[in-house]
Amino acid sequence: MAARPAYPGGGHPLQFWVVVENAFHPAECTQLTDARTGLDAADGILVAGRSNQNIRQSALVWLPESEDLAWVDARTTRLFADANRQLFGCVLDGFEEQSQLAAYGPGQHYDWHIDRGQGHIASRRKLTLSVQLSKADAYVGGELEINADGYPFAAPRDQGTAIIFAATTLHRVKPVISGLRHSLVVWAHGPSFV
Repeated sequence: MAARPAYPGGGHPLQFWVVVENAFHPAECTQLTDARTGLDAADGILVAGRSNQNIRQSALVWLPESEDLAWVDARTTRLFADANRQLFGCVLDGFEEQSQLAAYGPGQHYDWHIDRGQGHIASRRKLTLSVQLSKADAYVGGELEINADGYPFAAPRDQGTAIIFAATTLHRVKPVISGLRHSLVVWAHGPSFV
């Protein structure tokens, strides 16, 4: 896990996410960004299929199931299982959505939001996994920030780094100033929270 900066005035806050460095190798990141360019991209949408350009501007594709990409499901399943055992302790029972490949170009962003939402599938999202596919110097801006406790945390930008957090955690992608930010996002599902 990445060390959490101290709270103002000192102290050691609770940990609300798991960071896994080198979860994906650079060649695997390139394979995914190349797969994205061969698919029809759509404008990024919000939970429940809503669209609001003031909240989210990005392009996304849903990763198709294929033998060439079967390793992605195996890898993300292991990452979720390890993080859940290490920190979250959620009841998880599967994956009900395809993995999402997102791209953010200049001016594009995704304002503060949570991933759990209304609807049969979105209401069952328990954990979110985001993988940095771009090289850290491929874009300026575009930081993934997580705010679980009133102190936003900027996720590491190293290529291949994964971060796993509760789907109920507030997070955003700040506007990209230049370049292109690619990410892989996957959700693990389980019984709805009461």
